[in-house]
Amino acid sequence: MECYDKNMKGKTATNVLYYFLTACIVVGAVLVYKAWWDRYFRLRPELAVAEPVVIPIDVPLEGVLIWEEITVTSPVEGNISFPLGRGPVYCARGDLIAEVTATEGRRPVKAPSPGYFVAALDGSEGEWSYGSIWPGSSRLPEPGPLRFLEDGQKVSSGEFIGKFIPQPQSLRCVAYLERSALDWNPSKRGHIELKRSASDLPFRAEVRAVNDLGPTLKVYLTLPFFSAKEIVSRKVSYLLHVKDARGVLIPESAVTLRERKKVVFLVTGDRSVAVEVTGVPVSGRRFLVEKGLAPGDLVIASGSDAFEGEVMIW
Repeated sequence: MECYDKNMKGKTATNVLYYFLTACIVVGAVLVYKAWWDRYFRLRPELAVAEPVVIPIDVPLEGVLIWEEITVTSPVEGNISFPLGRGPVYCARGDLIAEVTATEGRRPVKAPSPGYFVAALDGSEGEWSYGSIWPGSSRLPEPGPLRFLEDGQKVSSGEFIGKFIPQPQSLRCVAYLERSALDWNPSKRGHIELKRSASDLPFRAEVRAVNDLGPTLKVYLTLPFFSAKEIVSRKVSYLLHVKDARGVLIPESAVTLRERKKVVFLVTGDRSVAVEVTGVPVSGRRFLVEKGLAPGDLVIASGSDAFEGEVMIW
């Protein structure tokens, strides 16, 4: 019996040792394979080509429009109609812009000069001017929406029935600019470039005055146009065209931080080297490199996993 117990213990110890050694061999093989696999991919990283590009750098600009206007009143009590429509509509001097039907007959309202007529008011008439908006550093005022009169609406004698904007005149704009968004001084340049939308070509706005408020600049502009659609709202949204940034595009993942510097790993021959770059992220998870790379350069697509040393690109 004692002999049987000893044999069983011996077999158990042998089995434990066998399984232990087998497990060590398996784990060792996995680690060796993983090390080989990691080295394989480190030496054969995914690469990206630096593509030349010109990207417009635009920042939002919110402003308010200023123009000279005349409020139009009804000459009598009655029901009003607008032969040219409620506008905004361009009319010549003497054009019939409104007609009031009273008990004694129809009374015409004619355009005093060439200009735009709109049968609506926003509540800022008589108060909205350069003198009330330009001084100081307070927020730009918020205009109310245009409230249109209806054809056939009854009006009293002397009641406002719309407003008239004489033409020609310069359309002016007051807006705030963030100094950090610019690498030039608007007052020295004499103009800025604006866009109605990202897909539009920029137009030049003349800089009439600049109020330096430290991190912010308050600018007084003259716009190169004055169409009827500008009259719909005194508030306006444009894009300030800062510059056309020229450089190369690479995946944003190719850029990593090393010692507080933006670097990419440039592949030349069979080696990769860390290169400092300057630029900005752009849409589509891409990075615009303005300095540090040339068109056609190869970079490692995943900068966070990259290292300097040997690479195999074929």
